[in-house]
Amino acid sequence: MISSVSMTRPLRIEYPGAYYHVMNRGLSRQAVFREDKDRERFFDLLGETVRLWKIEIYAYCLMENHYHLLVSTPQAGLSRAMRHLDGIYTQRFNRAHGRDGPLLRGRYKAILIDAEEYFLAVVRYIHQNPIKAGVVSDIGRYRWSSHRAYLDAKRRPEWLNTQEVLSRFSKGHQGLMEYKEYMKGEIEKELLDYYGKQYYKPILGSKEFVANLLERLGDRARVEEEKPESRRLFRLELKSIVAGTARFYGKGLEELRKKRRGYENEARSMAMYLARVLGGYKLVEIGRVMGLERYSTVSSACLGMKQRISRDKTIARRAIRIESYLINSQRQI
Repeated sequence: MISSVSMTRPLRIEYPGAYYHVMNRGLSRQAVFREDKDRERFFDLLGETVRLWKIEIYAYCLMENHYHLLVSTPQAGLSRAMRHLDGIYTQRFNRAHGRDGPLLRGRYKAILIDAEEYFLAVVRYIHQNPIKAGVVSDIGRYRWSSHRAYLDAKRRPEWLNTQEVLSRFSKGHQGLMEYKEYMKGEIEKELLDYYGKQYYKPILGSKEFVANLLERLGDRARVEEEKPESRRLFRLELKSIVAGTARFYGKGLEELRKKRRGYENEARSMAMYLARVLGGYKLVEIGRVMGLERYSTVSSACLGMKQRISRDKTIARRAIRIESYLINSQRQI
């Protein structure tokens, strides 16, 4: 039975070994995956996030305007991992589609899961999302969920942990058939009632699970109050982008501002380009920080760097590394 626990304010509860159902949706329900390349970019970034932040992914489903993940955090730190995932995906999406500004509605939703009671049920809920949305009638036909990856190792991303789910069924082929039948089964009414509410409670678990959790909050768990929606949208500060880019290239801020040729000029142009595409800052704002009187100089630098990135894979990869460096250097959660 799901506990009736309620809290006056939404909480972020983080501790080693926690399990979460994580979701996020496009701002104003806009599409966050316009084409297959967007989904592939998201998967690449998800693998990067797993490696960087040591999280585990057990299930995923990418819909047109939102995504679902079932995640565990052996070392805690969900907030940092999700900041990396959502922040950098937005930047790459914006660059690919020539747009600026926020893509997602703000901070992700994370439901703390009682894995002993609801682990498999949440996997099934995530995998059946395309059926619920009327996209397919058979979850085996939906390409962008982890269900098919469980049934076919050739489709399985290296970062997807299937062992914990499959260990709850028989071994070998028999276990796969049991898994397949379970995923086709009906979702429990109590789970439908839970997810059917406008506002989810922060914990999906039994009364015993919640009681034990609340006892340990004072020492081993980390609780973070939700920030108001108006303060949740991720945005790097302009000075942080410029200073961080300078550090990446091994330069001081004043040295970066000087106009030079070749590789030296790349650092300067890259800083202006990233300030534009990552933060969406105005040309005049970037010019002010870079010590430039004419914003047309910033415009030319941004356009030039965009063209170089599109035709030079080495610079494109470097830009992605700098993006990751800037996001990971941001200490505020």
